[in-house]
Amino acid sequence: MGTTMSMILGLAFVVLGITAVMLQSWLWGFPMDGDKSTAPRLWTNIHRVVGLSFVVIYVIMMYFMFPRLWTYQVELPARTVVHAVAAIMIGVLLLTKLAIIRLFPHFGGSLPKLGFGLLSCTVILGALSLPYAMQAHGLGGVNLTPEKLERVRAIVAELPFEEGTDVAALTSTAGLEQGQTVLTHKCTVCHDMRTILAKPRTGASWYKVVVRMAEKPIIMGEPMRAEDIGPVTAYLVAITPNLQQSFKRKVQEQKAKAKRAEKVAKVDAAEVEAVDGYNAAAAEKLTRELCTQCHEMDEVEGHGGDDEAGWAEVVRRMVEDEEAEVGVDEAPIVVRFLAEKYPKAAGSPTADDEAADDKPSDEASEDAASKDEASEDEESEDEADDVAE
Repeated sequence: MGTTMSMILGLAFVVLGITAVMLQSWLWGFPMDGDKSTAPRLWTNIHRVVGLSFVVIYVIMMYFMFPRLWTYQVELPARTVVHAVAAIMIGVLLLTKLAIIRLFPHFGGSLPKLGFGLLSCTVILGALSLPYAMQAHGLGGVNLTPEKLERVRAIVAELPFEEGTDVAALTSTAGLEQGQTVLTHKCTVCHDMRTILAKPRTGASWYKVVVRMAEKPIIMGEPMRAEDIGPVTAYLVAITPNLQQSFKRKVQEQKAKAKRAEKVAKVDAAEVEAVDGYNAAAAEKLTRELCTQCHEMDEVEGHGGDDEAGWAEVVRRMVEDEEAEVGVDEAPIVVRFLAEKYPKAAGSPTADDEAADDKPSDEASEDAASKDEASEDEESEDEADDVAE
C-alpha cells in the first residue's frame, strides 16, 4: 500500500471511529420501547453504515500491517509496538462488541464502554501513524517542482552509479515516486521511518548508506535490488532540504536547552539572595509545579539537604537531562526555596568540596580517555553513517 492510500485510509479510519462512537452515544439516549429503540431509523442505519465502513478499513489495514510485522529483522521500536498493540486491541473490542450484539444481548449495558475503548485505541493508532504517513506523503509531493528537481539532478549526476544510469529518469516525477515506494516498503523492513529520516545527509553519504544497506542479507521480506539503489538515493537527496529544516529546529532546541542549563548552573548564593520580591509561599508553589511535572516531591526530599550550589546543580541536571522547563528567572527562586526548605546539615561537604574530591580521579582518567580518542575518531564516520541503520 502506498503512502497516499495509507494516509487516506488512516484519516478515514479515525474520522469514522469518532463518528461511530458519537452517533452511538446519541442514539443510546433514546428510550426503549420494549426490546426496540425509539431512535430515528435513518440515523440508526447511518450508524450501521459508518460502523461497517470502519470494520472494512480495519480489515484492509490489518491485511497489510501484519505481514510487515513478521518481516522486521530487528527489535521493534516502542512506537511500533504501541501501534501494533492498539491495532490488535481494536480487533478484540470489535469481536467482543459483535458477540454481545449477536449472541449475548444481556451484556448490552457494556457496549458504551466498548465504544469508548474503540475510540481510545483508534485515536492512539491515528496519532502514532498519521503524522509519519503525512510526512512521507508531503515529502514526496513537495519536492516535485522544477527548481528542486534541477537541484536533485545536479547532485545525483555526480554520484558513482553504474555506467549508463539515466539520471533524468531517476529524478523525474515517476522516478522519485518509485524511490519513495522503495523507501516505505523495503527500507522499513529493517528500520522505521523515524530512524531513516533522523538527519540530513549529502548525496554521496546517502549513496554510501543505500549501497551498504542493499548489500546486507535479509531473512524475510523483499530485498533491495540493484535497480532500487538509484531511485531511493535520488528520493533521499530530494527530501534532504526538508530533513535539514527539521534537523535545524532540533539542534536549535538542544542549544537553547544547553544554554539554559548553563545559566542555571551559574546561579550562586548572591544571586539567590538577591531575588526581588521573594515570597516563600509563591516559591513553594512554583517549585511544586515545575518539579512534579516529572516526579513526586518525595524524590526532592529523598535528595537530602544541600546548599545553593548543590541545589543549582540538581536543577541544572533536571533541565539538561530531563528537559525540565525551568526558566532562567525561575531558577534562583527554586534554588532559594530548596536551599531554605532542605538546607545542608552542619559539617556536610559543600558542592565545591565534592568537586575538589572528584578532581584527582578526573585527572587520572584523562590519560585513559586520551588513549581512546584515536580509535573513537576512526569509528566516528562509520557511526554517523549507521544512524540510518
